[in-house]
Amino acid sequence: MEDQTTNEMLNLRESVIFDNSIVSYEYVEFTPSTTTNFNNANQTIQIDVQATDSYFRPSHSYFYFEGSLVRDDNNNRYAANDQISLINNGVMYLFSSIQYSAGGNVMETLNNPGQTTSMLGYLSYPDDFNTSCGLTQCWSKDTTNNANSNEFLASPAVAADAAIAAGHFTPTKNPNYNQGFATRRSLLLDGDNDTIGNFSFIIPFSHVFGFSEYQKVMYNTKHTITFTRAGNHLAIHRSNNAQNGKVEFTRIAWRFPCVIPSTESKAQLMQIVKEKGSYPLHFSGRSDQHNTISPGVTFFDWRLSITSGIEKPRYILVGFQTDKIVTQLQNPAVFDHLNLERAYVQLNGMRYPKYDVGVNFAKNQYSILYKMMDDFKREYYGINNLIGGSQINLATYKSLYPILVFDVKNQDEQLRSGVVDMNLQFYFREGIPHNTHAYAVILSDRLFKLNSDGTNMKMVTY
Repeated sequence: MEDQTTNEMLNLRESVIFDNSIVSYEYVEFTPSTTTNFNNANQTIQIDVQATDSYFRPSHSYFYFEGSLVRDDNNNRYAANDQISLINNGVMYLFSSIQYSAGGNVMETLNNPGQTTSMLGYLSYPDDFNTSCGLTQCWSKDTTNNANSNEFLASPAVAADAAIAAGHFTPTKNPNYNQGFATRRSLLLDGDNDTIGNFSFIIPFSHVFGFSEYQKVMYNTKHTITFTRAGNHLAIHRSNNAQNGKVEFTRIAWRFPCVIPSTESKAQLMQIVKEKGSYPLHFSGRSDQHNTISPGVTFFDWRLSITSGIEKPRYILVGFQTDKIVTQLQNPAVFDHLNLERAYVQLNGMRYPKYDVGVNFAKNQYSILYKMMDDFKREYYGINNLIGGSQINLATYKSLYPILVFDVKNQDEQLRSGVVDMNLQFYFREGIPHNTHAYAVILSDRLFKLNSDGTNMKMVTY
Protein backbone atom coordinates (compact mmCIF):
# COMPACT_ATOMS: atom_id res chain seq x y z
CA MET A 1 0.00 0.00 0.00
CA GLU A 2 1.31 3.40 -0.97
CA ASP A 3 0.29 6.78 0.43
CA GLN A 4 0.44 9.90 -1.69
CA THR A 5 1.29 13.36 -0.41
CA THR A 6 1.58 16.82 -1.89
CA ASN A 7 4.63 19.01 -1.57
CA GLU A 8 3.93 22.15 0.48
CA MET A 9 4.92 24.45 -2.39
CA LEU A 10 2.03 23.03 -4.44
CA ASN A 11 -0.62 23.47 -1.72
CA LEU A 12 -2.22 26.71 -2.86
CA ARG A 13 -5.34 26.11 -0.75
CA GLU A 14 -3.42 26.29 2.54
CA SER A 15 -5.28 28.61 4.91
CA VAL A 16 -3.71 31.41 6.92
CA ILE A 17 -3.91 30.90 10.69
CA PHE A 18 -3.68 33.73 13.21
CA ASP A 19 -3.36 33.16 16.94
CA ASN A 20 -5.58 35.68 18.70
CA SER A 21 -6.14 33.58 21.81
CA ILE A 22 -3.98 35.84 24.03
CA VAL A 23 -4.76 39.52 24.51
CA SER A 24 -1.78 40.35 26.76
CA TYR A 25 1.42 38.67 27.89
CA GLU A 26 3.26 40.92 30.35
CA TYR A 27 5.72 40.41 33.19
CA VAL A 28 4.60 41.34 36.69
CA GLU A 29 7.21 41.86 39.40
CA PHE A 30 6.93 40.45 42.92
CA THR A 31 9.34 41.24 45.74
CA PRO A 32 9.95 40.02 49.31
CA SER A 33 7.96 41.72 52.07
CA THR A 34 11.24 42.73 53.74
CA THR A 35 14.82 43.33 52.64
CA THR A 36 16.41 42.82 56.06
CA ASN A 37 17.44 39.21 55.33
CA PHE A 38 19.08 39.84 51.95
CA ASN A 39 22.64 39.60 53.31
CA ASN A 40 22.35 37.63 56.56
CA ALA A 41 23.54 34.02 56.42
CA ASN A 42 20.95 31.33 57.27
CA GLN A 43 18.07 33.80 56.91
CA THR A 44 15.16 33.17 54.53
CA ILE A 45 13.99 35.45 51.74
CA GLN A 46 10.43 34.64 50.66
CA ILE A 47 8.51 35.92 47.66
CA ASP A 48 4.80 35.13 47.32
CA VAL A 49 2.58 35.34 44.28
CA GLN A 50 -0.87 35.27 45.82
CA ALA A 51 -3.75 33.29 44.35
CA THR A 52 -5.85 35.72 42.34
CA ASP A 53 -8.17 35.67 39.37
CA SER A 54 -5.15 35.58 37.07
CA TYR A 55 -3.34 33.23 34.73
CA PHE A 56 0.38 32.99 35.49
CA ARG A 57 3.03 30.99 33.63
CA PRO A 58 5.81 29.94 36.06
CA SER A 59 7.91 28.16 33.43
CA HIS A 60 8.95 31.47 31.84
CA SER A 61 9.42 33.45 35.05
CA TYR A 62 12.84 34.60 36.21
CA PHE A 63 14.64 35.93 39.29
CA TYR A 64 16.30 39.33 39.22
CA PHE A 65 19.23 40.28 41.47
CA GLU A 66 20.97 43.60 41.99
CA GLY A 67 23.91 44.14 44.29
CA SER A 68 27.61 44.70 44.57
CA LEU A 69 30.86 42.88 45.32
CA VAL A 70 32.81 44.80 47.97
CA ARG A 71 35.68 44.20 50.38
CA ASP A 72 34.65 42.28 53.46
CA ASP A 73 36.95 44.18 55.82
CA ASN A 74 35.83 47.75 55.10
CA ASN A 75 32.94 47.66 52.55
CA ASN A 76 35.11 49.57 50.06
CA ARG A 77 35.19 48.97 46.34
CA TYR A 78 37.98 46.88 44.88
CA ALA A 79 40.76 48.34 42.80
CA ALA A 80 40.60 47.74 39.07
CA ASN A 81 43.65 45.42 39.16
CA ASP A 82 42.46 43.19 42.05
CA GLN A 83 42.18 39.54 41.09
CA ILE A 84 38.72 38.73 42.45
CA SER A 85 35.29 37.96 41.02
CA LEU A 86 32.15 35.93 41.51
CA ILE A 87 32.58 32.32 40.48
CA ASN A 88 30.77 30.88 37.50
CA ASN A 89 27.05 30.64 38.33
CA GLY A 90 27.97 32.58 41.48
CA VAL A 91 24.47 33.84 42.37
CA MET A 92 23.31 30.29 43.03
CA TYR A 93 26.19 29.72 45.48
CA LEU A 94 24.93 32.63 47.61
CA PHE A 95 22.02 30.45 48.78
CA SER A 96 22.14 27.25 50.81
CA SER A 97 18.69 26.18 49.64
CA ILE A 98 15.98 27.28 47.22
CA GLN A 99 12.41 25.94 47.41
CA TYR A 100 9.45 26.34 45.07
CA SER A 101 5.86 25.74 46.15
CA ALA A 102 2.68 25.90 44.08
CA GLY A 103 -0.86 25.61 45.35
CA GLY A 104 0.38 24.76 48.84
CA ASN A 105 2.52 21.85 47.58
CA VAL A 106 6.31 21.82 47.77
CA MET A 107 7.26 21.04 44.19
CA GLU A 108 11.07 21.12 44.41
CA THR A 109 13.81 21.90 46.91
CA LEU A 110 17.51 22.26 46.13
CA ASN A 111 19.82 22.13 49.14
CA ASN A 112 23.00 22.68 47.14
CA PRO A 113 21.74 25.01 44.41
CA GLY A 114 25.23 26.11 43.38
CA GLN A 115 26.73 22.71 42.59
CA THR A 116 23.40 21.32 41.36
CA THR A 117 22.65 24.02 38.80
CA SER A 118 26.31 24.13 37.75
CA MET A 119 26.35 20.42 36.91
CA LEU A 120 23.08 20.67 34.99
CA GLY A 121 24.30 23.77 33.16
CA TYR A 122 27.56 22.19 32.04
CA LEU A 123 25.58 19.27 30.62
CA SER A 124 22.81 21.24 28.96
CA TYR A 125 23.98 24.68 27.78
CA PRO A 126 25.69 24.97 24.37
CA ASP A 127 29.32 26.03 24.41
CA ASP A 128 28.64 29.44 22.85
CA PHE A 129 26.36 30.23 25.80
CA ASN A 130 29.53 31.55 27.47
CA THR A 131 30.04 34.19 24.81
CA SER A 132 26.41 35.14 24.24
CA CYS A 133 23.69 35.52 26.88
CA GLY A 134 25.35 33.44 29.61
CA LEU A 135 26.94 36.39 31.36
CA THR A 136 23.49 37.86 32.11
CA GLN A 137 23.18 35.09 34.71
CA CYS A 138 26.83 35.23 35.85
CA TRP A 139 27.74 32.32 33.58
CA SER A 140 31.14 32.22 31.90
CA LYS A 141 32.68 28.84 32.56
CA ASP A 142 36.23 28.46 33.87
CA THR A 143 39.03 27.35 31.57
CA THR A 144 41.45 26.70 34.46
CA ASN A 145 41.08 26.42 38.21
CA ASN A 146 42.80 29.77 38.90
CA ALA A 147 41.77 33.28 39.87
CA ASN A 148 43.97 34.79 37.16
CA SER A 149 42.91 37.21 34.42
CA ASN A 150 46.39 37.86 32.93
CA GLU A 151 46.54 36.15 29.57
CA PHE A 152 50.27 36.71 29.09
CA LEU A 153 53.25 36.33 31.40
CA ALA A 154 54.49 39.84 31.99
CA SER A 155 54.57 42.38 34.78
CA PRO A 156 52.77 44.61 34.70
CA ALA A 157 50.23 43.15 32.27
CA VAL A 158 49.24 46.59 30.95
CA ALA A 159 52.83 47.34 29.89
CA ALA A 160 53.03 43.96 28.18
CA ASP A 161 49.82 44.61 26.24
CA ALA A 162 51.16 47.99 25.08
CA ALA A 163 54.42 46.41 23.96
CA ILE A 164 52.59 43.72 22.07
CA ALA A 165 50.50 46.32 20.26
CA ALA A 166 53.66 48.21 19.28
CA GLY A 167 55.27 45.06 17.95
CA HIS A 168 58.18 45.11 20.39
CA PHE A 169 57.30 42.12 22.51
CA THR A 170 56.82 38.41 21.96
CA PRO A 171 54.14 37.27 24.41
CA THR A 172 54.30 34.12 26.48
CA LYS A 173 50.97 32.53 27.27
CA ASN A 174 50.12 32.32 30.97
CA PRO A 175 49.20 28.68 31.78
CA ASN A 176 47.19 29.88 34.81
CA TYR A 177 45.03 32.24 32.75
CA ASN A 178 41.32 31.60 33.30
CA GLN A 179 39.19 33.04 30.51
CA GLY A 180 35.92 32.56 32.40
CA PHE A 181 37.29 34.28 35.49
CA ALA A 182 38.67 37.12 33.35
CA THR A 183 35.29 37.66 31.68
CA ARG A 184 33.36 37.73 34.95
CA ARG A 185 35.98 39.93 36.61
CA SER A 186 35.90 42.38 33.72
CA LEU A 187 32.14 42.71 34.08
CA LEU A 188 32.47 43.57 37.77
CA LEU A 189 35.71 45.53 38.02
CA ASP A 190 36.12 47.32 34.70
CA GLY A 191 34.69 50.84 34.68
CA ASP A 192 34.71 53.98 36.76
CA ASN A 193 34.40 54.28 40.53
CA ASP A 194 30.62 54.40 40.37
CA THR A 195 30.29 51.05 38.59
CA ILE A 196 33.10 48.90 40.02
CA GLY A 197 31.65 45.93 41.85
CA ASN A 198 28.02 46.58 40.89
CA PHE A 199 25.98 43.94 39.07
CA SER A 200 22.52 42.92 37.94
CA PHE A 201 21.85 39.29 37.01
CA ILE A 202 18.85 37.36 35.71
CA ILE A 203 18.40 33.71 36.70
CA PRO A 204 15.73 31.91 34.64
CA PHE A 205 13.29 29.76 36.59
CA SER A 206 14.29 26.93 34.25
CA HIS A 207 17.92 27.20 35.42
CA VAL A 208 16.83 26.12 38.90
CA PHE A 209 13.66 24.03 38.71
CA GLY A 210 12.50 21.14 36.56
CA PHE A 211 8.92 22.34 37.03
CA SER A 212 9.73 24.69 34.14
CA GLU A 213 8.92 21.75 31.85
CA TYR A 214 5.24 22.39 32.60
CA GLN A 215 4.55 25.07 29.99
CA LYS A 216 0.88 25.75 30.76
CA VAL A 217 -0.67 28.68 32.58
CA MET A 218 -1.92 28.16 36.14
CA TYR A 219 -5.12 29.81 37.32
CA ASN A 220 -5.82 31.15 40.81
CA THR A 221 -2.74 29.41 42.25
CA LYS A 222 -0.40 30.70 44.93
CA HIS A 223 3.31 30.46 44.06
CA THR A 224 6.09 30.82 46.62
CA ILE A 225 9.86 30.91 46.29
CA THR A 226 12.01 30.67 49.40
CA PHE A 227 15.73 31.46 49.29
CA THR A 228 17.92 30.65 52.29
CA ARG A 229 20.93 32.94 52.27
CA ALA A 230 24.39 31.37 52.55
CA GLY A 231 27.66 33.05 53.44
CA ASN A 232 29.95 34.57 50.82
CA HIS A 233 32.87 32.15 50.73
CA LEU A 234 31.35 29.81 48.13
CA ALA A 235 30.40 32.47 45.60
CA ILE A 236 33.66 34.43 45.42
CA HIS A 237 37.02 33.41 43.94
CA ARG A 238 40.15 35.47 44.56
CA SER A 239 43.92 35.31 44.34
CA ASN A 240 46.30 35.42 47.32
CA ASN A 241 46.87 39.14 46.81
CA ALA A 242 43.21 40.18 47.04
CA GLN A 243 41.24 40.72 50.23
CA ASN A 244 38.17 38.63 51.05
CA GLY A 245 34.99 39.91 49.48
CA LYS A 246 31.28 39.84 50.21
CA VAL A 247 28.13 40.29 48.18
CA GLU A 248 25.57 42.87 49.24
CA PHE A 249 22.19 42.37 47.57
CA THR A 250 20.15 45.53 47.19
CA ARG A 251 17.24 44.10 45.22
CA ILE A 252 15.74 40.64 44.71
CA ALA A 253 12.61 40.16 42.63
CA TRP A 254 10.58 37.45 40.90
CA ARG A 255 9.22 38.50 37.51
CA PHE A 256 6.24 36.44 36.38
CA PRO A 257 4.43 36.31 33.01
CA CYS A 258 0.78 37.23 33.48
CA VAL A 259 -1.40 36.02 30.61
CA ILE A 260 -4.73 37.60 29.69
CA PRO A 261 -6.65 35.28 27.36
CA SER A 262 -9.13 36.52 24.80
CA THR A 263 -12.79 36.44 25.77
CA GLU A 264 -13.32 33.24 23.80
CA SER A 265 -10.23 31.54 25.25
CA LYS A 266 -11.16 32.57 28.80
CA ALA A 267 -14.61 31.06 28.33
CA GLN A 268 -13.03 27.80 27.19
CA LEU A 269 -10.69 27.77 30.20
CA MET A 270 -13.53 28.44 32.62
CA GLN A 271 -15.53 25.66 31.01
CA ILE A 272 -12.67 23.28 31.82
CA VAL A 273 -12.86 24.41 35.45
CA LYS A 274 -16.65 23.99 35.57
CA GLU A 275 -16.41 20.43 34.23
CA LYS A 276 -14.92 19.27 37.57
CA GLY A 277 -12.37 17.16 35.77
CA SER A 278 -8.92 15.91 36.70
CA TYR A 279 -5.91 16.72 34.56
CA PRO A 280 -2.34 15.36 34.79
CA LEU A 281 0.58 17.65 35.60
CA HIS A 282 3.89 15.97 34.85
CA PHE A 283 7.47 17.23 35.03
CA SER A 284 10.99 15.99 35.70
CA GLY A 285 11.70 17.08 39.25
CA ARG A 286 15.16 17.88 40.60
CA SER A 287 16.52 17.02 44.01
CA ASP A 288 20.04 16.95 45.35
CA GLN A 289 22.05 15.38 48.15
CA HIS A 290 25.46 15.94 49.66
CA ASN A 291 27.88 13.69 51.51
CA THR A 292 31.36 13.98 53.00
CA ILE A 293 33.72 11.15 52.07
CA SER A 294 36.00 9.77 54.79
CA PRO A 295 39.65 10.49 53.99
CA GLY A 296 41.88 7.61 52.95
CA VAL A 297 39.12 5.26 51.70
CA THR A 298 39.23 3.69 48.26
CA PHE A 299 35.58 2.55 48.29
CA PHE A 300 32.54 4.79 48.86
CA ASP A 301 29.02 3.38 49.25
CA TRP A 302 26.34 6.08 49.23
CA ARG A 303 22.65 5.38 49.83
CA LEU A 304 20.36 8.05 48.38
CA SER A 305 16.85 8.75 49.60
CA ILE A 306 13.89 10.00 47.57
CA THR A 307 10.19 10.44 48.28
CA SER A 308 8.72 6.96 47.90
CA GLY A 309 5.68 6.69 45.64
CA ILE A 310 6.12 10.21 44.18
CA GLU A 311 9.54 10.25 42.56
CA LYS A 312 10.64 7.80 39.89
CA PRO A 313 14.39 8.34 39.29
CA ARG A 314 15.48 8.64 35.67
CA TYR A 315 18.99 10.16 35.84
CA ILE A 316 21.58 10.57 38.57
CA LEU A 317 24.45 13.05 38.22
CA VAL A 318 27.45 12.98 40.57
CA GLY A 319 30.35 15.37 41.10
CA PHE A 320 33.26 15.32 43.58
CA GLN A 321 35.11 18.27 45.09
CA THR A 322 38.24 18.38 47.26
CA ASP A 323 39.15 21.60 49.11
CA LYS A 324 36.61 23.65 47.17
CA ILE A 325 34.34 25.07 49.90
CA VAL A 326 36.69 26.28 52.65
CA THR A 327 37.90 29.76 51.61
CA GLN A 328 37.59 32.21 48.73
CA LEU A 329 40.91 30.98 47.37
CA GLN A 330 39.05 27.91 46.09
CA ASN A 331 36.52 27.44 43.31
CA PRO A 332 33.44 25.26 43.96
CA ALA A 333 32.25 25.67 40.37
CA VAL A 334 34.72 23.00 39.18
CA PHE A 335 35.04 19.34 40.13
CA ASP A 336 37.66 16.58 40.69
CA HIS A 337 37.93 13.06 39.28
CA LEU A 338 39.68 11.64 42.42
CA ASN A 339 41.36 8.94 40.32
CA LEU A 340 38.07 7.11 40.01
CA GLU A 341 38.40 3.50 38.84
CA ARG A 342 34.75 2.44 38.40
CA ALA A 343 31.28 3.36 39.60
CA TYR A 344 27.69 2.18 39.29
CA VAL A 345 24.18 2.60 40.70
CA GLN A 346 22.03 -0.11 42.27
CA LEU A 347 18.31 0.56 42.02
CA ASN A 348 16.23 -2.03 43.90
CA GLY A 349 18.94 -4.56 43.15
CA MET A 350 19.30 -3.69 39.47
CA ARG A 351 22.63 -2.27 38.39
CA TYR A 352 23.29 0.70 36.08
CA PRO A 353 25.36 0.38 33.98
CA LYS A 354 25.05 -3.37 33.96
CA TYR A 355 28.71 -4.01 33.14
CA ASP A 356 31.82 -2.47 34.68
CA VAL A 357 33.17 0.67 33.07
CA GLY A 358 36.84 0.72 34.05
CA VAL A 359 38.57 4.08 33.82
CA ASN A 360 42.09 5.35 34.46
CA PHE A 361 42.41 9.13 34.40
CA ALA A 362 46.21 8.94 34.79
CA LYS A 363 46.37 7.14 31.43
CA ASN A 364 43.63 9.24 29.79
CA GLN A 365 41.30 6.25 29.71
CA TYR A 366 37.97 7.87 30.51
CA SER A 367 36.27 8.34 27.14
CA ILE A 368 33.38 6.01 28.07
CA LEU A 369 32.53 8.19 31.09
CA TYR A 370 32.71 11.20 28.81
CA LYS A 371 30.31 9.56 26.35
CA MET A 372 27.86 8.79 29.18
CA MET A 373 27.98 12.46 30.09
CA ASP A 374 27.74 13.68 26.49
CA ASP A 375 24.76 11.41 25.73
CA PHE A 376 22.71 13.14 28.42
CA LYS A 377 21.83 16.16 26.31
CA ARG A 378 20.58 14.02 23.45
CA GLU A 379 18.69 11.51 25.62
CA TYR A 380 17.20 13.99 28.12
CA TYR A 381 16.62 17.09 25.99
CA GLY A 382 16.45 15.47 22.56
CA ILE A 383 19.24 17.66 21.15
CA ASN A 384 21.40 16.02 18.49
CA ASN A 385 25.16 16.45 18.91
CA LEU A 386 25.36 17.85 15.39
CA ILE A 387 23.13 20.74 16.49
CA GLY A 388 24.70 21.53 19.83
CA GLY A 389 27.10 19.92 22.26
CA SER A 390 27.69 20.42 25.96
CA GLN A 391 30.04 22.90 27.64
CA ILE A 392 32.60 20.16 28.29
CA ASN A 393 35.20 18.84 25.86
CA LEU A 394 37.24 15.70 26.47
CA ALA A 395 40.24 17.48 28.02
CA THR A 396 38.26 19.68 30.41
CA TYR A 397 36.19 16.67 31.44
CA LYS A 398 39.33 15.38 33.12
CA SER A 399 40.72 18.65 34.47
CA LEU A 400 37.61 20.61 35.48
CA TYR A 401 34.27 18.88 34.90
CA PRO A 402 34.40 15.10 35.48
CA ILE A 403 30.65 14.76 36.06
CA LEU A 404 29.28 11.23 36.23
CA VAL A 405 25.94 10.56 34.54
CA PHE A 406 23.94 7.42 35.29
CA ASP A 407 21.00 6.74 32.98
CA VAL A 408 18.44 4.73 35.00
CA LYS A 409 15.30 5.60 33.00
CA ASN A 410 14.80 2.08 31.64
CA GLN A 411 13.51 0.07 34.57
CA ASP A 412 11.81 -3.21 35.23
CA GLU A 413 8.08 -2.82 35.92
CA GLN A 414 8.65 -3.95 39.51
CA LEU A 415 10.81 -0.85 40.09
CA ARG A 416 8.04 1.51 39.04
CA SER A 417 6.03 1.08 42.22
CA GLY A 418 6.78 0.81 45.89
CA VAL A 419 9.86 1.80 47.84
CA VAL A 420 12.94 2.76 45.84
CA ASP A 421 16.21 1.47 47.27
CA MET A 422 19.00 3.38 45.59
CA ASN A 423 22.69 3.41 46.38
CA LEU A 424 25.83 4.46 44.53
CA GLN A 425 29.13 2.60 44.68
CA PHE A 426 32.49 4.13 43.79
CA TYR A 427 35.96 2.57 43.63
CA PHE A 428 39.08 4.75 43.56
CA ARG A 429 42.68 3.97 42.61
CA GLU A 430 44.06 5.74 45.67
CA GLY A 431 42.87 7.03 49.03
CA ILE A 432 40.45 9.96 49.07
CA PRO A 433 42.02 13.28 50.23
CA HIS A 434 40.76 15.23 53.22
CA ASN A 435 37.90 17.69 52.73
CA THR A 436 36.33 15.75 49.87
CA HIS A 437 32.62 16.12 49.21
CA ALA A 438 30.21 14.31 46.91
CA TYR A 439 27.18 15.93 45.28
CA ALA A 440 24.34 14.02 43.65
CA VAL A 441 21.53 15.40 41.49
CA ILE A 442 18.50 13.16 40.98
CA LEU A 443 16.14 13.79 38.06
CA SER A 444 12.84 12.03 38.69
CA ASP A 445 9.42 11.74 37.09
CA ARG A 446 6.86 13.55 39.22
CA LEU A 447 3.16 13.39 38.56
CA PHE A 448 0.46 15.59 40.08
CA LYS A 449 -3.20 16.16 39.25
CA LEU A 450 -5.12 19.37 38.73
CA ASN A 451 -8.55 18.70 40.21
CA SER A 452 -11.45 21.06 39.64
CA ASP A 453 -14.27 21.61 42.15
CA GLY A 454 -16.27 23.59 39.64
CA THR A 455 -14.86 26.93 40.77
CA ASN A 456 -11.11 26.50 41.32
CA MET A 457 -8.32 24.15 40.29
CA LYS A 458 -6.40 22.41 43.09
CA MET A 459 -3.12 20.57 42.72
CA VAL A 460 -2.88 17.16 44.43
CA THR A 461 -0.48 14.22 44.24
CA TYR A 462 -1.42 10.98 42.52
